[in-house]
Amino acid sequence: MDIGTILMGVQVVLCVALIGSIMPQDTKSAVPSQYGGEGNQSYFKPKGKEAFLGRITKIAAVLFFLNALAMLLLK
Repeated sequence: MDIGTILMGVQVVLCVALIGSIMPQDTKSAVPSQYGGEGNQSYFKPKGKEAFLGRITKIAAVLFFLNALAMLLLK
């Protein structure tokens, strides 16, 4: 079992974590208020489930990117 196989397994787990954290999030508007969309909740910070899912999404995305770079450097 080499490091490339381990990193590939980690990449799959991070992919599933990203999908699992992005899919349940509610979209308020397709276009943010800066670009002419409604965005009526733009001044309020997300609370509860939305804040948790947002934090998990950011962490998983950064780890996914770093893991992809590590896999690239090994080849």
